[in-house]
Amino acid sequence: MLFSPSTILYAVLGLATISSAAAVPAEGVAATSPNLEKRVWLSNVDVQQACIQQVNPGASAIRKGNGCGDWRCLYANVEHSVNMAVYCANRHGTQAYAACGGGTVWDWQCHDRN
Repeated sequence: MLFSPSTILYAVLGLATISSAAAVPAEGVAATSPNLEKRVWLSNVDVQQACIQQVNPGASAIRKGNGCGDWRCLYANVEHSVNMAVYCANRHGTQAYAACGGGTVWDWQCHDRN
């Protein structure tokens, strides 16, 4: 059975309309759900630069695993923690915050609530 291109187009547009309406949260939900707060992407986190800012210009960013919390800064054979929120605030201002949405070391991003 073949469908005309216009039939397929109308079906796709209809599904898009239904799915976009279903994606709109009910009134008042955004105020109570922290996952729906306003979030504006600013940049990815440059962990090497964060290590330089927070530890020492000679520090190196190293991974101890694949999770969000597995970044460390190495300087003079000593491991130091790295604070992604401080990096974002230093780079983008005090309204910026860090988020690791995907759960891996590569998912750190800076966002702004404004």
